[in-house]
Amino acid sequence: MKRYVRFGPEDEEALRALAPHALPHFPKIAEEFYERLSEHAEARKVLLGPEQVGRLKKTLCGWMELLFTGPWDQDYFALRSRIGRIHVRISLPQRYMLGAMNLIRISLTKVAQSTYEHDHEKRIRAVWAIARILDIELAIMLETFREAFVEKVQHLERLEKSLLERRLAISEARYEEIVEKGEVLIATAEPSARIILFNRRCEEITGLERRAALGKSWFSLFVTDGDWDALKGRWQDVLLGKRVPPYEGQVIAQGGSRRLVRWHFTTLPAAGGPILCAMGIDITEEHELSVRTQRAERMAALGTMAAGLAHEIRNPLNAAHLQMALLQKRLARPTGPDVTGALTAADLATSEMKRLAMLVEEFLLFARPQPLRLARADLRTTAETIVSLISPEAIAAGVDVRLAPGKAVAAVLDEERVKQVILNLVRNAIEAAGSGGHVVISVRNDGDQAVLELEDDGPGLPAMDAPIFEPFFTTKPGGTGLGLSIVHRIVSDHGGKVGVERRQGRTVFTVSIPVRE
Repeated sequence: MKRYVRFGPEDEEALRALAPHALPHFPKIAEEFYERLSEHAEARKVLLGPEQVGRLKKTLCGWMELLFTGPWDQDYFALRSRIGRIHVRISLPQRYMLGAMNLIRISLTKVAQSTYEHDHEKRIRAVWAIARILDIELAIMLETFREAFVEKVQHLERLEKSLLERRLAISEARYEEIVEKGEVLIATAEPSARIILFNRRCEEITGLERRAALGKSWFSLFVTDGDWDALKGRWQDVLLGKRVPPYEGQVIAQGGSRRLVRWHFTTLPAAGGPILCAMGIDITEEHELSVRTQRAERMAALGTMAAGLAHEIRNPLNAAHLQMALLQKRLARPTGPDVTGALTAADLATSEMKRLAMLVEEFLLFARPQPLRLARADLRTTAETIVSLISPEAIAAGVDVRLAPGKAVAAVLDEERVKQVILNLVRNAIEAAGSGGHVVISVRNDGDQAVLELEDDGPGLPAMDAPIFEPFFTTKPGGTGLGLSIVHRIVSDHGGKVGVERRQGRTVFTVSIPVRE
């Protein structure tokens, strides 16, 4: 510092020569110093009262005396540094230290000028010496503030590092608990489907270690060949931020067995663009349990229906048997056959046999499992077809049947079986509405559901909580009680729902079928 400001022996000699003349001025300079300091609220915070200020004034006088007498060596530097650190410790802002140093500079310069008023050379030497030593003092003070700043930064860095380490430990613990210890298959992949994360559950299902799985295509490990094309479109939709339904597919597990997994897809932000996260739940046991439960429920239902069918068959069989017996008697009369009576009995027997055949046909339609033949179709077009087909019956019954205007509603369904659903509902509505009545069909989208509503202005059901979808329940004379059961069965096979409600004096049947691939 001394070399930089050119503080040398001449400056030391000039300061020592001026010292006796400057010493009497120190108390006044100290007084002005603390008066100036007390004018500022932030500076006053470091002053604790008159007694402390009195001590500080004496300390300042001692500081100025050493300024003029030296020696200006390492001990001098160490002493001045300690003073600077005190300023840092009491949080004295740097601007006050700079202002105070300027006040001392001006005051001491005035002392030098008045002392050597008539000796130009000594005056110049003294002023320059004061300027140089105060520059050194200022540099020492700034150095202590810099040290404090560096120490504070280092402390903050250590604190931040400790905090980051703690957060990292917490994140790792959460990752271990959620990603590795859970029963969910979790794999993340680049947009190209190259795997970059492969958790423990994925290893267990596939029998492939993660280091061998990393870099492989997600599709090659988790999707059967037949599903690739459909699923790749869904993959791109997820990357574009679209919401896609879950995907259920078989995964070839270790040993060649197959597991049924339901996958949910989302994206995670990353520096190079979003990455895709696939989370899978092994639903093999759940699916098998569901199949067994449905089989048991179906067997129980078949038992109930068999009893109902036996009861329903008995009536037309008895009636047909009686008519046939009557026919035999009329044909075998001693006076000659009663042809008119015989024909009447034969017609009645034939009618009962037709009723019996219809009953058996509907029962088989309801009870026999029939796989769905799914294809993409417009539910509105399907409804239009049924309205055209039923129009002659509706006109004959005096009922106005119409399809409300609207847009196309695409869905994947077995169109022939859905036609049967609509046909059964429309025929029921026509019978309920009666002559002069109205039946309105509407088709719309509701989120991920294709919805068909059919309303009629008939008197409604005897009770809204009646078990109308149960086999053999009917409110119509001569009805089989299987029509709405068949409707419920077909809609359920599509994964949908059917319900009925009374709305503003009208009976409304609602059929909801999921919109899916």
